[in-house]
Amino acid sequence: MGFYQIFILASLIVLTILVLLISRNAKNQINSMQCMMITMFFSMNTGLTVGILFGASLQGDLFFSTILACIIGSVAGVLIGSNFGVLSALEGVMTGLMSGMMGAMLGEMINENQSITLVRIFLFLSISTIFLFAILPRKNGKENLQSKWATLKPLLLGLFIASYFLGGVTFAEKQVKIKEPSIHNNHSHPIAEDKQAIDSKDITIQTINMKYTPKEIVLKKDQQVNLTLNNQDNMEHDIEVIIPNLNEGTQSEHEHSSKENMIHLHAKSKETQSIKFTPTTTGSFEFVCTVPGHKELGMVGSIIVR
Repeated sequence: MGFYQIFILASLIVLTILVLLISRNAKNQINSMQCMMITMFFSMNTGLTVGILFGASLQGDLFFSTILACIIGSVAGVLIGSNFGVLSALEGVMTGLMSGMMGAMLGEMINENQSITLVRIFLFLSISTIFLFAILPRKNGKENLQSKWATLKPLLLGLFIASYFLGGVTFAEKQVKIKEPSIHNNHSHPIAEDKQAIDSKDITIQTINMKYTPKEIVLKKDQQVNLTLNNQDNMEHDIEVIIPNLNEGTQSEHEHSSKENMIHLHAKSKETQSIKFTPTTTGSFEFVCTVPGHKELGMVGSIIVR
């Protein structure tokens, strides 16, 4: 884990302690339904925060990220809920478990930029738990200067903590180096013909930040193609396209499908795989990533054979 991940986890630990202390002082002033709502609100947002954080940081290992997120979400829920009673504790455990699982799955399917945005949102919502103590009505319903000041204190504290955390998060986010495709990369013109080989063409498709680069490839009918999948993401990707072809049988060990006319390349994180084939029919053919959820996130492209 890097500085960013450690900062977010440390922020959640400090926040949990603060909510724990405030809830102990306020539990006699709010009813049981409000107690359960506070527990659910905090454990839900905490579970989603850590789930997305671990899901994005440990992409490719969904099982481990899910276990970590579920444990942390459940622990946060039971710590807050135990102040209010057994029912609130159970509410916190189950909500933290569910939100941790959902967050980990979401983090697995999005890129690093998107995960940072979502972590910021759910961290702010987690901090907003403090505001609930200020706005929820009290049991006695009395309004006096003393009670107003007691309400104002957590509100001011919440504003201070929100400013601190969000300012700190901005600094922590700057420590994360997001990989972007370089215009000077050797593969920046993957659809250009190899001038040294008139009757063959080298094509390289990069996967980075859940996108194919390039997304459109132009080929010539009956021209041999050496297709390479260069996976720069922290998770596995593949390319699958159904196109009438003569397969040369020189693909790397990981694969192409045995189905007729199907080209299938699979590459693990930071891995490169390739295959040679010759398209025999003109037309437009869609290629996609068949890893669950990746096509829906935009991992599609097209091969045009002229």
